[in-house]
Amino acid sequence: MKKKIWICGVLCLLCLGGCGKKELLQEKLDANAIDKVVVTLAMGNPDNGADCKVITDEGEIAKLIAVFNSAVIEERADLDEEWVASSGSYAFFSGEEQVLKLNTNGNDPEHIWINDAFYEIDYPDNMYDPYEQYRFSSAQTIVVDENGELMGSPEV
Repeated sequence: MKKKIWICGVLCLLCLGGCGKKELLQEKLDANAIDKVVVTLAMGNPDNGADCKVITDEGEIAKLIAVFNSAVIEERADLDEEWVASSGSYAFFSGEEQVLKLNTNGNDPEHIWINDAFYEIDYPDNMYDPYEQYRFSSAQTIVVDENGELMGSPEV
């Protein structure tokens, strides 16, 4: 009897610890269906554009998808306490069709806009977060305008 009560208690604690978190992506992305991820960093002055990478390497795409598929929503962010910046984005494509676009607060993937609300996101500790993966990507950095149109390459 004590064993059953102990097991029920452990299950309740597990549920309480995990029930408050919600997966970022209700429908998981399939790495085999995505052939391009366009990552655009936050734009400061529109005259200067924003850095962008078009990631087509299958391994890099799979890693980005794995981290977003594993991400959980921690809580709604308090806009009175958070610094809000222009958004960066991660757009996932299958062919020419945009399957999903996630907008971040600035270049910070730990804060994502969902349906006009701002949420704190948690990624697995054993994976690089999306911004780190962007930085490590072998894709060429280009500069785009606010419509995503090519402006050139960044000056070094």
